[in-house]
Amino acid sequence: MSRGVGVMELLRDGVPKWTLEGFATLTLLGDLLMIVPVLGLLYLVDIGRSLTQGNRDRPLCSDQTAFLVAAVFGGLALVVLLKAIFALPRPPAEFHVIEPSEHGFPSGHTMAATIFWGALVLWLPVSQRSVRLAVAGVIVPLVGISRLALGVHYLVDILASMAFGAAYLAVIAWLTQGRPERAFGVAIAVAVLGAVVTQGSGRAVLALVGTVGAAAGWWVVELRSIRKRLFDLFGHRYSRYR
Repeated sequence: MSRGVGVMELLRDGVPKWTLEGFATLTLLGDLLMIVPVLGLLYLVDIGRSLTQGNRDRPLCSDQTAFLVAAVFGGLALVVLLKAIFALPRPPAEFHVIEPSEHGFPSGHTMAATIFWGALVLWLPVSQRSVRLAVAGVIVPLVGISRLALGVHYLVDILASMAFGAAYLAVIAWLTQGRPERAFGVAIAVAVLGAVVTQGSGRAVLALVGTVGAAAGWWVVELRSIRKRLFDLFGHRYSRYR
């Protein structure tokens, strides 16, 4: 059964060719190459803030930031799992502007953008939530539109991906109650399930390794002995900028 309702075809044929490079750039706002480094930067900034404050009794990475990282990694693993479960094809190759992966439903970029930018709205302690919501409200649809303009998804893929992403954020918030150890546990469980369902596909293994690595790194850094060592090594350097 076709998922197309003509929107992708109209948009793909209607946009000027000179805009396609712009759409290819926009799609990176939902790409792992952008999301994972930004998560790492948020994590390091939070640790730097702790070292600057010199409070050895609090976690180096706040629970809020650790939870955000865990929730996003779990969501990225869920993208891999859902693509394997549905395994629906993309639009015909003649529409493709870029070389996509095999399956077209849900849209991985759109779902990842929904989860990542949605998580920033909910749990990033920077600026006002209304501002973060406005930014996410612009970026997520633009990522979805870019996938249509590039001819690699149907409209239903985009809409379903946004719904999946929003539902995931609501479920993990309710299920874990903001506790990062629970969020990492859920993320690892989803990643393991994805690896099993896909029979160890490259993307699933990458999601599993990344999720377990993020959880292990967070746990090790928060060990009392490691935390003390980091304060001894870097705390006095950061204090000069207080």
